[in-house]
Amino acid sequence: MSNMFTSRNPAGVAAGQSAAIFGVLAAGAVNAHMNGLAAIRQGRESSNSNVLRYQLNVAIDRAQQLCDVAVQQASEIEALKAENARLRAASATYLAAARRRSAA
Repeated sequence: MSNMFTSRNPAGVAAGQSAAIFGVLAAGAVNAHMNGLAAIRQGRESSNSNVLRYQLNVAIDRAQQLCDVAVQQASEIEALKAENARLRAASATYLAAARRRSAA
Protein backbone atom coordinates (compact mmCIF):
# COMPACT_ATOMS: atom_id res chain seq x y z
CA MET A 1 0.00 0.00 0.00
CA SER A 2 1.34 3.40 -0.83
CA ASN A 3 1.54 6.36 1.43
CA MET A 4 -0.93 9.08 0.56
CA PHE A 5 1.62 11.76 1.43
CA THR A 6 4.14 10.51 -1.15
CA SER A 7 1.70 9.32 -3.81
CA ARG A 8 0.91 11.16 -7.02
CA ASN A 9 -2.81 10.48 -6.34
CA PRO A 10 -3.31 11.09 -2.60
CA ALA A 11 -7.11 11.24 -2.92
CA GLY A 12 -7.18 7.85 -4.64
CA VAL A 13 -4.92 6.33 -1.99
CA ALA A 14 -7.08 7.80 0.81
CA ALA A 15 -10.21 6.52 -0.89
CA GLY A 16 -8.67 3.05 -1.33
CA GLN A 17 -7.52 2.88 2.28
CA SER A 18 -10.92 4.09 3.49
CA ALA A 19 -12.65 1.51 1.31
CA ALA A 20 -10.44 -1.23 2.74
CA ILE A 21 -11.14 -0.11 6.32
CA PHE A 22 -14.88 0.13 5.71
CA GLY A 23 -14.83 -3.23 3.94
CA VAL A 24 -13.26 -4.88 7.00
CA LEU A 25 -15.72 -3.09 9.29
CA ALA A 26 -18.67 -4.12 7.10
CA ALA A 27 -17.51 -7.74 7.07
CA GLY A 28 -17.24 -7.64 10.87
CA ALA A 29 -20.71 -6.11 11.15
CA VAL A 30 -22.22 -8.75 8.84
CA ASN A 31 -20.47 -11.49 10.82
CA ALA A 32 -21.77 -10.06 14.11
CA HIS A 33 -25.26 -9.77 12.65
CA MET A 34 -25.23 -13.39 11.45
CA ASN A 35 -23.97 -14.55 14.85
CA GLY A 36 -26.77 -12.57 16.49
CA LEU A 37 -29.36 -14.17 14.23
CA ALA A 38 -27.96 -17.60 15.01
CA ALA A 39 -28.15 -16.84 18.74
CA ILE A 40 -31.76 -15.69 18.39
CA ARG A 41 -32.62 -18.83 16.43
CA GLN A 42 -30.96 -20.99 19.09
CA GLY A 43 -32.85 -19.14 21.81
CA ARG A 44 -36.15 -19.71 20.02
CA GLU A 45 -35.39 -23.39 19.56
CA SER A 46 -34.47 -23.70 23.22
CA SER A 47 -37.64 -21.87 24.26
CA ASN A 48 -39.77 -24.04 21.95
CA SER A 49 -38.08 -27.12 23.34
CA ASN A 50 -38.89 -26.02 26.89
CA VAL A 51 -42.51 -25.32 25.94
CA LEU A 52 -42.85 -28.72 24.27
CA ARG A 53 -41.22 -30.42 27.27
CA TYR A 54 -43.70 -28.67 29.60
CA GLN A 55 -46.65 -29.64 27.39
CA LEU A 56 -45.41 -33.24 27.28
CA ASN A 57 -45.13 -33.34 31.07
CA VAL A 58 -48.67 -31.94 31.41
CA ALA A 59 -49.98 -34.54 28.95
CA ILE A 60 -48.19 -37.36 30.78
CA ASP A 61 -49.56 -36.16 34.12
CA ARG A 62 -53.10 -35.97 32.71
CA ALA A 63 -52.76 -39.44 31.18
CA GLN A 64 -51.62 -40.79 34.56
CA GLN A 65 -54.60 -39.14 36.27
CA LEU A 66 -56.98 -40.65 33.70
CA CYS A 67 -55.34 -44.06 34.14
CA ASP A 68 -55.81 -43.81 37.92
CA VAL A 69 -59.48 -42.90 37.42
CA ALA A 70 -59.91 -45.80 34.99
CA VAL A 71 -58.38 -48.26 37.46
CA GLN A 72 -60.60 -46.91 40.24
CA GLN A 73 -63.69 -47.16 38.03
CA ALA A 74 -62.79 -50.72 36.98
CA SER A 75 -62.47 -51.83 40.59
CA GLU A 76 -65.76 -50.09 41.42
CA ILE A 77 -67.45 -51.87 38.49
CA GLU A 78 -66.16 -55.21 39.77
CA ALA A 79 -67.49 -54.40 43.26
CA LEU A 80 -70.86 -53.45 41.78
CA LYS A 81 -70.97 -56.67 39.76
CA ALA A 82 -70.30 -58.66 42.92
CA GLU A 83 -72.99 -56.70 44.79
CA ASN A 84 -75.40 -57.29 41.90
CA ALA A 85 -74.70 -61.04 41.98
CA ARG A 86 -75.24 -61.08 45.77
CA LEU A 87 -78.53 -59.20 45.42
CA ARG A 88 -79.69 -61.54 42.63
CA ALA A 89 -78.99 -64.55 44.84
CA ALA A 90 -80.79 -62.95 47.79
CA SER A 91 -83.71 -62.00 45.56
CA ALA A 92 -83.94 -65.54 44.19
CA THR A 93 -83.89 -66.88 47.76
CA TYR A 94 -86.65 -64.50 48.87
CA LEU A 95 -88.70 -65.29 45.75
CA ALA A 96 -88.39 -69.04 46.36
CA ALA A 97 -89.43 -68.57 50.01
CA ALA A 98 -92.41 -66.42 48.97
CA ARG A 99 -93.52 -69.03 46.44
CA ARG A 100 -93.25 -71.80 49.07
CA ARG A 101 -95.37 -69.79 51.50
CA SER A 102 -98.00 -69.03 48.88
CA ALA A 103 -98.15 -72.70 47.81
CA ALA A 104 -98.61 -73.95 51.33
